[in-house]
Amino acid sequence: MVALFDATHPIDRREDVEALRLALEAMRREAGFEIARLNRKLAEREYDAERVVATAAERQAMEQDLHTLQSTLNEKEQVLDRITSECRRLEDELEDRHVVFDDLREEVARKDLSLKEAREEVRRLQQNLAELQSSPSLALPPVVPTPVAAAPITRVPPHTSVSPVKPFSMGLISGLLVLGTVGLALWGATRVDLPLPWQSTRTATEPPPVPEAVETDAGSTPEPVITAPESPDAGIEQSTAPIRLSRDPLRGGGEGPTMIALYGGDLRMGHNSLSGADFGPQHDVRIPPFLIGAYEVTFDQYDRFARATGRPLPSDYGFGRGTQPVIGVTWADAVAYADWLGRQTGHQYRLPSEAEWEYVARAGKNGSYPWGFGMEHGRAVCFDCGTPWDNRSPAPVGSFDPNAFGLYDTAGNALEWVADCYTPGYDGAPTDGSAMLGGDCTRRVARGGAFNKPSTSIRTYVRAPFAPDTRLNMLGFRVAREP
Repeated sequence: MVALFDATHPIDRREDVEALRLALEAMRREAGFEIARLNRKLAEREYDAERVVATAAERQAMEQDLHTLQSTLNEKEQVLDRITSECRRLEDELEDRHVVFDDLREEVARKDLSLKEAREEVRRLQQNLAELQSSPSLALPPVVPTPVAAAPITRVPPHTSVSPVKPFSMGLISGLLVLGTVGLALWGATRVDLPLPWQSTRTATEPPPVPEAVETDAGSTPEPVITAPESPDAGIEQSTAPIRLSRDPLRGGGEGPTMIALYGGDLRMGHNSLSGADFGPQHDVRIPPFLIGAYEVTFDQYDRFARATGRPLPSDYGFGRGTQPVIGVTWADAVAYADWLGRQTGHQYRLPSEAEWEYVARAGKNGSYPWGFGMEHGRAVCFDCGTPWDNRSPAPVGSFDPNAFGLYDTAGNALEWVADCYTPGYDGAPTDGSAMLGGDCTRRVARGGAFNKPSTSIRTYVRAPFAPDTRLNMLGFRVAREP
């Protein structure tokens, strides 16, 4: 460095100074660049720190908002539950009013018919009276004295009246009697005595008698004999009436269940509910001909199958076996029994589809129950149906009157497995009467209500989903068969 400032070399010193100046300038620029880079890094770190703080604050605010939203959602769910309960209550009340309205309409129609008949009778009597008054036979015949030698002539006192024509007197008396009868009928027509919705024409103070039985295979309790209705209901077309009863012989001896053969027909399936339940929307279904069991499958029938196939006998839960409906069976157990019947008889037995089940439960009617719109005590077994079995046990099959198609116990007693997979509604459901086999097949459908379920559950359109391996003390089935 000293040599650079040597006085003997002035030119070399200037060049060294310029080189040093350039080097210092370059170092200064590099230092400036480094300082700027460090400033940017520091700024980025400060920004990140501020962003972390801001993100934590946002997270806390979002958690508070989420808590508020959850509380609001819980409140809305509670309100929705109350609204749903109120909708169901209103639906039940509406059904009861439908019953009263139907009874009033029928009573008014009956009284109107009686009034028309009475008016016609009055017009007929007036016409008869006019004809009698204008008849020439009413003129008094001339009196020809008959001479009688031995007997004096008896004269009638002036105050005594004698009817000259006896037939006219008798007709007048008959007319007065008819007019009196008509007056009584008209007086009675002003009275309307209607049963209350919960009243029934049948009381159930003691268990009804089990229908007459017929002999079956040895060692089993006889199955009740079914009597087909004499004629279809007034509002049902002939094509919906039962066409025959049959019991297929089994290869191992004895006979299978009593089956009712139906022509099939049109069904308005489901129910449109304000509460958004799973039995809507209503839709039209065309049911082809098929056969279905008149009764729920009994313990006797199922136990024979179980012994023949080496399956364990289901529990009767202390209710008894015999003609009690079999319970405590899974969906697969019911299908296996139907398959066994098919091998024994040579016919194709199966579980009914949900549409077929509702078709036979309604039996050509449009009401919520097999007998009409309103609940009638003593007509079935359920929690509050007014029978000795309520909430205690199922009744022996056939303990109550059959419906219009000749089927027993489609309301209450034991829930019945059907073939369908469960879906929470009928969107996309088949319209040809077949089973719904898509959707959530981890659950299957049961129909009909049970002895320990409320009366609202035995309505013809109510559905109940269960896992296929479910065994319950109120869950059984009935079978169907191809023609």
